[in-house]
Amino acid sequence: MKPEPKAWYSARIFYRWLTWENRPYEERVVLFRARSLDEAIELAERESAEYAEEGNLEVFDVVQAYRISDGDEEVVAGTEVFSKLHALDLPAEEFLSRYDSGPAHTQISE
Repeated sequence: MKPEPKAWYSARIFYRWLTWENRPYEERVVLFRARSLDEAIELAERESAEYAEEGNLEVFDVVQAYRISDGDEEVVAGTEVFSKLHALDLPAEEFLSRYDSGPAHTQISE
């Protein structure tokens, strides 16, 4: 039996910074090539443990993965890398205030 080709997956992982003032939470979306959703989650868990150890972060036991492409399909500008539907009966302002937690720490790479 021929193995399934590797596809692109994104994984959303949550952390808490232990050494920054106010200990902010971080939400990351990282790309992986894997043969299945389970393999993508496994890769994400390993990568997130390394990331957390290097940055002195607490990593939460939640990984949300999303299949981006099939096989060797190219990931290009504008490719949707993550999507999550929220089935909540809330007015737009209340929804946004729930999910936008205030000022973000942003780092721009050169």
